[in-house]
Amino acid sequence: MNSAETSPLVIVINSKKAFEYYRDRPLSRKQINDLEKADHKLNQGLRIGREFIQSPTDADKALFIARQLVFAIQHDDDGWIAFLCALLACRYPQLKQLKISIREDQVSIELINDKTFVDQAPVRFISKKDLNQN
Repeated sequence: MNSAETSPLVIVINSKKAFEYYRDRPLSRKQINDLEKADHKLNQGLRIGREFIQSPTDADKALFIARQLVFAIQHDDDGWIAFLCALLACRYPQLKQLKISIREDQVSIELINDKTFVDQAPVRFISKKDLNQN
């Protein structure tokens, strides 16, 4: 496996890391079968908004899965959240982050393939006065 396949998928909600899926953990035979069943269903077509996409691209499928993940998060469905994270992480190894912004009745989703997630560290500024007292 290369580093992209082993780097974790990080789900960020409103600028905070919410979930991290480690791709290097092995899946059980049942989990693999479940992912294959999901692949089969997705390849039959999917509905995004009012539009039915008969032959979805990988980007269409990833966005559809991400929308399902938002729904699972909003309904605290831990099993569905875990499955959808596994599906995204396993089928889209280039995906490093899924940024979700939830504001009132608006949800935005951003799939990020080119930047790994970095926790933001607070920066503490010290005044010259305080610095000179040490």
